[in-house]
Amino acid sequence: MTWIIGLLIGCMVLVFLEVLLPGGILGLLAAACLIGATIKTAALYGGFAAALVFMGAILLGLVMVVLEFKLFAKTRFGKRFFLTRTVGSGNGVEANSDALIGAEGVALTRLNPAGKVEVNGKSYDAHCRDGYLESGTPIQIISKDSFKLIIKKL
Repeated sequence: MTWIIGLLIGCMVLVFLEVLLPGGILGLLAAACLIGATIKTAALYGGFAAALVFMGAILLGLVMVVLEFKLFAKTRFGKRFFLTRTVGSGNGVEANSDALIGAEGVALTRLNPAGKVEVNGKSYDAHCRDGYLESGTPIQIISKDSFKLIIKKL
């Protein structure tokens, strides 16, 4: 009986941790604990008791996951694990206009060879054809590649 309870507690702890640290391995270990508890129950108490243990553990796990998302996510500790904001793109501006080719600007960050540049008051991801550039260096856009600008030193 102690083994069965221990395996079920281990299963619930692993399910709790799987929600916080998703990846699947903890979920597989939780499933192994549940199967182990079910087999041990069947060996000691029969198939009906094993079915009750299995279904009860599944139901308890589902209730625990729902409570974890609803209640734990609102606690001070839980807020560190759950996202509260949406994740957006790096700079929000795509380098999709051919009108930028030939424009001049300035390096916002060190380009080694990639970094950020400012052209016409907007920030863009860029790749320097010349390799390394310090921030503040005047640049010119020579082409574009997907979502970044190809630049050269002026």
